[in-house]
Amino acid sequence: METLLCPTDFSASADNAVLYADELAQRINARIVLFHIIYELTAQELVSDDTGHFTRLSVDIAYEEAQRKKLEAIKSTLENTNWGLPVQYETKIKYGQTKNTIPQLVLEEHADLVVVGHEGNNGLKDIFKGSVAADIIQNSPCPVLVIPAKANFKPINKIVFATDLEGEPFTEVGYVSKLAGLFEAEILFLHVLSKPSRKKEVIAEEELNRMYKSMAYKNVSFHQITNTHMEEGISQFCQQHKADMLVMGYHPRPFWQHLFTQDYTRQIADHTYLPLLVIHYKL
Repeated sequence: METLLCPTDFSASADNAVLYADELAQRINARIVLFHIIYELTAQELVSDDTGHFTRLSVDIAYEEAQRKKLEAIKSTLENTNWGLPVQYETKIKYGQTKNTIPQLVLEEHADLVVVGHEGNNGLKDIFKGSVAADIIQNSPCPVLVIPAKANFKPINKIVFATDLEGEPFTEVGYVSKLAGLFEAEILFLHVLSKPSRKKEVIAEEELNRMYKSMAYKNVSFHQITNTHMEEGISQFCQQHKADMLVMGYHPRPFWQHLFTQDYTRQIADHTYLPLLVIHYKL
């Protein structure tokens, strides 16, 4: 993990995510790219004049310079508080929209991880639907680490990997193994059943055993729990095991999608502090 991309809108949650990324970078000797997007109107949003032609709004140079100074101020603060391994800080400004500019910059900078802040109180539902974090997760070509506004960095000792056991490619499991290896952390693979089923338990045990045999990283454990509400089960497990990070996979139909089709509005307090790493399965 060599390059961390940190988008910021200069909000408190974004500032917190940058601090988290900096703490992580100083432990793994990574480079940080501080990035700000200046929103650019789409063709449909451009202003039409009396002739029916669209008029492109001009760039506000003064505004761009003001945003650039904010980025440089963050960079200066980080450089002056650097205590660990040397970190290279860079700043970038682009015009556009999140769903387009983030993937483009990830490729340009060869980013290994996007670290983004999130302000919300409705657990995973907030993160995966209708938020800036959701846009970034959906469109980023690399893993995304979502940092809740109340999360503070601490050494990663336990990583909970919530799995639907529908076939995580080894490359994705390997990414988490590399991260865990940097901290000598334990990976706790978690599978949640919505209702008791001995048949499904046996199938899950066999799949978890297959996963273990395919992994080079051996500081792992495997767990099954039953909970009608999957998010609640994951949250309670993370709290009970004092997890430092939650990992989930992202593919066309995530296994937590049922959370968004039911009238399930419980607020899970654990997700106001626990960082969430989202890995895109390569189908």
